[in-house]
Amino acid sequence: MAARELARAGHRTLIVDKKKVLGEPVQCAEGVSRFGLESNGIRPRDEWVAQSIAGARCVLPNGTSFLITQQPGYAIDRPRFDRWIVQQAVDDGAELRTSTKVTEIAPHDGGWRVQTDGTSVDTRIVIAADGPTTGLAKALGLVGRHELIRAYEFRFRRTDVRLDDPERFLLFVGKRYDGGYAWVFPKGDAVNVGAGGHVDAHAAAVAFCRHQGYDPALRDATIAGTIPYRFELSSYAVPGFAVAGDAAGVTNSMNGAGIHPGLFSGRLAGFYAGVALATEDPAAIVGYDRVLRASPFLDPLLFWMIERIRTWDDRLLNAVGEEIDGLSWRAVDLRLALSTILRHPSLALHAREFYRMFRALELCERYGW
Repeated sequence: MAARELARAGHRTLIVDKKKVLGEPVQCAEGVSRFGLESNGIRPRDEWVAQSIAGARCVLPNGTSFLITQQPGYAIDRPRFDRWIVQQAVDDGAELRTSTKVTEIAPHDGGWRVQTDGTSVDTRIVIAADGPTTGLAKALGLVGRHELIRAYEFRFRRTDVRLDDPERFLLFVGKRYDGGYAWVFPKGDAVNVGAGGHVDAHAAAVAFCRHQGYDPALRDATIAGTIPYRFELSSYAVPGFAVAGDAAGVTNSMNGAGIHPGLFSGRLAGFYAGVALATEDPAAIVGYDRVLRASPFLDPLLFWMIERIRTWDDRLLNAVGEEIDGLSWRAVDLRLALSTILRHPSLALHAREFYRMFRALELCERYGW
């Protein structure tokens, strides 16, 4: 996205990717909202959309559930999607080098010298989108806290699994996932099933499959990866340099979603890099830091909320589910809240947390996933 922004503005742009085939192996559950695409200037295309999605449901440990978003979206073919975006940049003049790993960057002649597998490139701007390991930002001393969680996923043929809601993503929460969740994401002829959190993600995914009646031996593919959980950066940009996407820890803390934040932060980094180049002022890219920090993806409420949910036991989650089973979270009004407290007085102790949870859900609903 950063390269696309720069190439379209007429700047000489180089994309360097260590992978031989862009987008592979997949490390993603492959869901994105319509808003996440369109707000970043992307319209869905048949070549990478596997299925339209009507929203998402949250399933509690006792099997009750409620709608967490009715915002439409898509299950996508992530490798094809990645390659399509890169092709947009290439069509606008960007150069692409695959199977090329960046090993070091160092200041040079007012810009940077980038070492890549024995060769070097001199450039005025570097945008690091090197994934959750965030090696370049670490090398520059920008990264303080760097906390990741693991996720593990199996892909099944749709004919091999039962789907309770084939038009929505299902997110299964519970104490066993320790701030994460398990999921069932329909994807056209396939279904992505997995689990992630502060847990043994592989064991959690296998246990979840067996609980759902899915046989892991029938899987077509196995996908594993890491998700940014809590990153603390002194700055997301310094003169001539910016860090975007997973490398910046820019994901939705409530649900781990990273496609929309990646699109947004990449586009934004590219824009401010373009300003720096057009004005011949490398420090102009630092404006990216200010705008990114003000974005909903880095709202402290999201992280605060997921940390609170980590303290909730299954009994509390089930009590909530019993009251709003089958509804949308938006159906919770003062009348429903008061009647719920009369039936479950202990829930009053969590009233402030529930209020903040609804505010967090509003952020997720408004800005997509």
